[in-house]
Order: sequence, then structure tokens, then C-alpha cells
Amino acid sequence: PFFRRQLPTTPHLGVAACEAAMAKIEEYTKCKQELLKFISDRNCAPIMVRLAWHDSGNYDKRIEEWPQRGGANASIIFEPEIGYGANAGLTKAVDYLKPIKAKYPGVSWADLIQMASACAIEATGGPAI
Repeated sequence: PFFRRQLPTTPHLGVAACEAAMAKIEEYTKCKQELLKFISDRNCAPIMVRLAWHDSGNYDKRIEEWPQRGGANASIIFEPEIGYGANAGLTKAVDYLKPIKAKYPGVSWADLIQMASACAIEATGGPAI
């Protein structure tokens, strides 16, 4: 990928920062590969898209502060949000993601949820996002 070619030659970052960034990219890449396989094997693409949609759907531009403003910030995995009627059944999607999150601790819950949705689109024949 682009980042692997660019990071080692980025003088303002330094070697340690470049290595850390490369390790993070590697973790995200492996996580994505695992998500693609998991979603294909489990045929769970629709619920992953729904989870990401519902996580981002609480955004309110009238609220100045973040994370109170909402958005795709993984707030859906916590009460009371996961318990709202509109989110019925989404604990199953969160439970699907828990072992993957445990395996890739450097991937945030917010990123994992949105990545799972993007992988669901790709796994069902849509474009890679």
C-alpha cells in the first residue's frame, strides 16, 4: 500500500514513529482480512451494515462537544444506546465483533464497527471502501 512506501522516507516522523505507524497499518490490514472472511463465512453482512448505520445515526450537529455530539463513535456498544428499541438485535452484531476486537486491540471499537460495515459491502460484491 501507499503508506508502506511513504513512511520510511518521511523525515519529520522519525524511525520509531514510522515503525509504530507501519505496525498499526499491519494490524488494521489483518483485521480487515479477518472481517472479510468472517462476514462471508457467517453471512452476516446486513447486520454489520445496520450496526454501523445505527452507531452513526445518533449524530446531532446542534451539540458542540464531542463525543456528546454523537456519530460513528462506538457509543452503540454501551447502555442505554444498545437497549433502544430501534437497536433491537444489534447486540448480536456486537457479540460477533468481540473476539475480533480482542485479537486486534489497537483497532478502536469505532473503527472496527465502521470497518465491518465496509467489509460487509465488499464481501457482498460491492466496492472496496
